[in-house]
Parts: sequence; structure tokens; C-alpha cells
Amino acid sequence: MAKNCAVVIGVNEYDEIQCLQYAKTDAERVRDYFSTGLGVQPEYLYFFSDDSPRNSLGKKTQPTYGTLNSFFNDRFEQPFLESGDTLWFYFSGHGMPHEGRDYLLPIDGNPRTVPNLAIPITYITERLRRSGADNIVLFIDACRSTGQKSGGLGIGEEKQQGVITFFSCSPSQVSYEIEDIQQGAFTHVLLNGLQIQGESNCATVERLYNYLRYQVPQLTQKHKNYPQTPYAAIEPATKLHYILLPKSATDRDISTLREDAMQAEIEGNFDLAFQLWVRVNVAAGGQDMKAIAAFGRLSNKQNLTPQPPSLPGKGEKSKPLSSQERGLERGSSEAQGQKIAVAKRQELTVNLGQGLTIELVRVPTGKFMMGMPPEERQIALENALKYNVEREKAEEWLDWSTPQHEVYLQEFLMGKYAVTNAQWYAVMKTKPSEQYDFKFQGDKQPVIGVSWHEAQAFCEKLSEQTKRAVRLPTEAEWEYACRAGTTTAFAFGKTITTDQVNYNGNYPYGDTPKGKYRKCTVNVDSFTPNPWGLYQMHGNVWEWCLDEFHDSYSEKPARLKSNGNEPWGELKVVKEDNGAYICRGGSWCNYALNCRSANRYWLNARYLAYPLGFRVVFGSSSPGLS
Repeated sequence: MAKNCAVVIGVNEYDEIQCLQYAKTDAERVRDYFSTGLGVQPEYLYFFSDDSPRNSLGKKTQPTYGTLNSFFNDRFEQPFLESGDTLWFYFSGHGMPHEGRDYLLPIDGNPRTVPNLAIPITYITERLRRSGADNIVLFIDACRSTGQKSGGLGIGEEKQQGVITFFSCSPSQVSYEIEDIQQGAFTHVLLNGLQIQGESNCATVERLYNYLRYQVPQLTQKHKNYPQTPYAAIEPATKLHYILLPKSATDRDISTLREDAMQAEIEGNFDLAFQLWVRVNVAAGGQDMKAIAAFGRLSNKQNLTPQPPSLPGKGEKSKPLSSQERGLERGSSEAQGQKIAVAKRQELTVNLGQGLTIELVRVPTGKFMMGMPPEERQIALENALKYNVEREKAEEWLDWSTPQHEVYLQEFLMGKYAVTNAQWYAVMKTKPSEQYDFKFQGDKQPVIGVSWHEAQAFCEKLSEQTKRAVRLPTEAEWEYACRAGTTTAFAFGKTITTDQVNYNGNYPYGDTPKGKYRKCTVNVDSFTPNPWGLYQMHGNVWEWCLDEFHDSYSEKPARLKSNGNEPWGELKVVKEDNGAYICRGGSWCNYALNCRSANRYWLNARYLAYPLGFRVVFGSSSPGLS
């Protein structure tokens, strides 16, 4: 039977730096959850806090540098867990970066002496991986603060290998302690999420992550008037659908993980495939026939002798399947496959009532080069100068899209079309396009004249109605979906025409002849979609993105390059905010130059205009809010 093992550390009373109020309490509550909620046995539960008693071996458990260093050295020198087991690590206290590495500070740690008397997170993960468990999950509630928002850089930039890590806040933020609830915000929400029952539980990495990213900012905004946005670093990225809580997993969770396991097997990643199949079998109670069959295949492929975790109360050996049983298994497999296919199709249609739907496109996991290559910049500059744009302004604007950089993304679901007037009215019961000319008000034309805040409000209300995660796309998601696997200036090639895109045809791109200027939006299903089936990613209306505007990619954090599904910047939730946010795609009244895949623009959050709309992104698994 798969086991759980946990290491829990909480530090309030630092010797040399600001003490904390609730880190120790948080650690105690996490320890109690692991003990009672997950059933971690005492011999596999290691707890360190300011005044924790000596352990069963008579050793001190105060979280000093020496104590923790000895523990990690000694306990993890030899494997003591098995494949299928889960090792949980939780830390609440202070952390900091130093020369590109992330550190946790023990009770006698001091920022002035780092890296001395500080423990690198990479060292911790390296020792944890020696345990023998193939499921290692870290919760890091560090960079804690009892006061107001502070500047400076936090931890989370350094990549950790082979583990799933949940950080309590983004590196540019602090992790708040809240007096009203006498807990840290992150840990309070984390424990609530882990104990949710029913279909909306947080049994998978993805659902827990979505829950944390929605609930923690709400809590800190309410109590501290600042957002705190957790983020997850998942390595390998294919463990997004990983089942953290097997007893709470739904049939759909198990089916999704089966698909991931099979895909890993097809791709020849046999170690990962084995880990995923083991987790499938654990979640299915040790009786998943597909997983058991997979163990045999993998054993043949790798000359391994992998065994599924033994069943509680079951000691007998498995018998070979009869031909009749194999036939029944094939029939069951086909039926299950059909159910999965139906569920995936249903996931791509969102019912708004009264015959209205939002259609979604499944954008695949992958990577791409984000930004504008040098050769495109030269052509774009020549195009701008041809239309009498000042060279200095043109070069400044084009530099916003540089330097090019590789970005990795997980699968997501994006609106096939921009949100229409009819869809907006169905959700919000208002008609913002009515403030403009009648020619913009058709039911199938894109809604216009909505601010970034109003687009956010639409997503939030749709989330409430559908019980699914709905948001604006990140800038990386938008460009990745727009390019749809292409590397040219446009998804349709090196240039576009007004038979493909709705833009001001008096200002074509490159050597393309002039075309039509329609002087208004067109229906969202006009023209041909891009290679991934998305309509009008070029032209018609500018589309809001989730990210704050930055005038170059040169300072883009490394974590955003490995996770393009995370926005760049803090997500403001205060309606009075009027910061600069990203718009993409160009519009009906812009030059073709402005409609390029790499082109970037920004507008203030409260800005309203008739060339401005948006489309939505749904999480690939629901329910859950992000």
C-alpha cells in the first residue's frame, strides 16, 4: 500500500532577524493534517519547530542549521520509501535568494551571512529525491511578512528538478500573516483546499493550484489590501494532472492520468510512464487493469521488474486473465475511451442558455519562440517608416517585442472567437457596444468598449455560472495560440490581405497591395481560422491579456519562460487601478503592421474604445477557479 511521509518545519523565533507570529502555528496545523487527514504514521512524520520536543531517538528538533543539516544528511542517505509513496515537505518561515539560488533560513539564519547558516532549496530537493519516493511535493510558505507590502526579490526563481513545488507567493511579493485568522494566508487556504470533499476537491496538482491562485489573493486583498499570488513549479511539467490525494480522486482524474501515462509511454519516457501508472493504480485501489497491463509492458521494454503497490488485505498473486476476461477488458476499455472522448468534446462547449454557447479550442502543451526575430524587426521598421511613423518612436515600439525567448506552456482551452455582443449580454445583462455606432452592435460582432476590469468581471461571473476556471489569456498564451505553430509574421504567412483579416486595407504589410477598409468590426466567425482553429487572432479587435505591460522581455523572469500560463506582474483586483495592461492582435482600424503575431500594445486598465475586445481562457480541467 502506498505510504505518505512528511517533513514539517515552522520557525517563529528567529535569533537574528524579525520574528514571525504564526509560522509555528501553521506548521503545527499542517503536521496535524498530515497525521490525521493523510494518516502519516509517527515514524514517517518529522516535525521541527521553535519548541518541539526531542524525537524518538532523543535528538533535538529545534530547526537550527546544524539540526536540519544533520537530519537531511542522515535520514536521506539511503532510500527508505518505495515507488508509489509520497514525500511531503512543508516550510513556514523566512527565505531569500542569493546569487541565483534560493535559500530557507533556519532559526539561527541571518540574511547578512547567506549562504552560511542557510539551506539551499536545491539541496533539500536533492536529499528528498534520495528517499525512494517518486512523488515529492513541497509547500514553501516563505518570504513571510506581518506588515505592509515590501519591495525586494523573494524566492522561487531557481528551478527545482523532479519535484512539485507550491510557493506561497510570486518572487516579487511577500507572504502575509493575517492577525484576524491568526495564520499565514497561504497555509490557511492550503489546508482548506486539501480538506474539500466532493467533486470540487483539490485532489490533483492542477485543481489545488487553481484553488490557491484564486483564494489566496482574495484573502490578502481583503485583510491586507495587497494581492498575494501563489504559483507552482511542476517538474516534470507533465505532472500537472498528478493525483495528490488518491482517496479523493474522481474517475475523471484517474482517466486523465491514464492518458498522460500512456502518452509518456508512447514518447519513450518509461520512468515517468511507470510513475504515472503506479499513481493510477494507487488511486484506483490497486485494481486498475490498464495499469497492471502497463507494468508488464514497461518491464519488457526496460528489463525492469516493476510491481504495483500491494493491495491492503490482499496477499494472493494475480492470476493470468482468461480469454473471456481479456475480451471483457477490451470492451470496457473501448467504452471508457468513448466516455473520455464525449467528456472532452463537452468540455469545449460552454452553455450560456437561450441557445447561446461559447466554443473553445484545445491549445496543446508545447513551446515556442516568443517575440520578434531580428529579420522581422527590419521589415516592420521599413513598413512603419513608409507610413511616416517617426523612426525613434517606431524603434522604441518595436523593441517592446524583443528579445526573442523560448517559452513552455501547458495545455489550455481558449475561446474559438472573441466574446460577442450576444455572449456579453447573456452573462452581464448590459450592452457596452450601444455607446457606439449601430454598425458595431450585431449579435455576432465582438463586444467592444469594455475595460480590462470589465473583461475580468465577465470572466469572474462566467466562472461563478459554470463552476469552471475562466480568465483572460496570459500574453504568452495569446501569442502561442495566435502563431499556432508558425514562425512567420502572421499565422497565414509573411503577410496578410483583407480577404484574410479585418484591418485598414489602405496600409498593407510588405509588398501586399492595398485592400478593403471596412471601417467597423465583422462577425467573429468571418474569414478562415488559423491552423489551430482560432478565428481572428489578427485584426478585428484588440484583445486584452492578463499581463501588466513591460517595455521589453529582457527582464522577464526565468519562471515565466518555463511556465507561459502564468501572467507577468501582479494581478490587481482594485477597481481604481489604472495601470498599463497588454493588448494583442490589432484591430479593424489599424495598419496590417499592428496585426503581427509578435506585436505588443498596451492600454490603461479603465480605458474604453471601439477597437477593443477580448476572448477567454478556460482551464483544461474543471471545476476549480484560477
